[in-house]
Amino acid sequence: MSFQKLFLIALILLTGGIVSGQSTYSVGDIVENFTLTNRATGQEVELYDLEGKVLFLEWFAWWCPFCQAAAAQVETGIVDYYKNGGGNPNGVPVMHVALDMQGNAETQSQNFINRYNIEFVLNDFNRAVADRFQTGGQPIFAIINGVANSPSHDQWELLYSHLGYGNSNQPIGTFTSHIDSVEAGVDPGPQLPLEFLNYLTNLGIAESDRNIDQDPDYDGVPNVFEYYFGSDASDTASFDQPTPTIVTISSTRYHALQFIRDPTAVGVEISVEFSDSPSFDSLIGSVPVSNQLLENGLEEVVIRSDSPLSGSEFSRLIYRSEDL
Repeated sequence: MSFQKLFLIALILLTGGIVSGQSTYSVGDIVENFTLTNRATGQEVELYDLEGKVLFLEWFAWWCPFCQAAAAQVETGIVDYYKNGGGNPNGVPVMHVALDMQGNAETQSQNFINRYNIEFVLNDFNRAVADRFQTGGQPIFAIINGVANSPSHDQWELLYSHLGYGNSNQPIGTFTSHIDSVEAGVDPGPQLPLEFLNYLTNLGIAESDRNIDQDPDYDGVPNVFEYYFGSDASDTASFDQPTPTIVTISSTRYHALQFIRDPTAVGVEISVEFSDSPSFDSLIGSVPVSNQLLENGLEEVVIRSDSPLSGSEFSRLIYRSEDL
């Protein structure tokens, strides 16, 4: 088969239209998650699986001379450069993702991959993903920020997209300038549970008063307890104080605490602790006694100490959160 005929056939295969209802990305857009097949393993790979890195995407077809020219320079100017440098100047890892656009050419594509030492290849034979970035032709390049909480860019933001490869030096410099612009992610610190924040927002609590420990209605009850117990953090009179009580089981008396809680208040954990010391230097275990769903949707709970009452005993409520 002549090269010209093969080129024409490949061109027909590679110029399918954009998927209906999907537009081409512009720089600054957030790239939607997509799934393609890993050429080496046959397993599906999602874009969002590759988070934490700057992603340099390069679509190629083995027969394309411009793809060959690009692959040679990308190997040294991008892959080797950032591998040897330990990532970009901000310490962010850089991952080269090659995307094969030519189906039904296993041997030729593999020779291309071997020649340019390409380590990670996804198949995009029908241009389902390629056409979201550029249409009609190859190679296609896209640079995407996969780093969360980066001060410079949103996660999955498209930093650069380009069709074709011409000038022998300028493209690599353009690529590296965008890659180097991504700053490392920063620790956002403790994150308040979304359900807790929604509870305060729906009550009209000002954003400045939405911390776990704040008390916007000045009733001495922090927001987290108002949330957990189903009271109103903006209404001083709405909170029902937990009640210390005595529970008798088989003639043995135990210190217990009775309170009302909201079973839908997720995201925080509030525990009952018992101790024989007001400083709670040593703790006594706790045992659930009963819980009863009330008509208003709240729940009445009784929790006791697991040691018989023998003298002075103290109880307290403490809160914990998975995010704090």
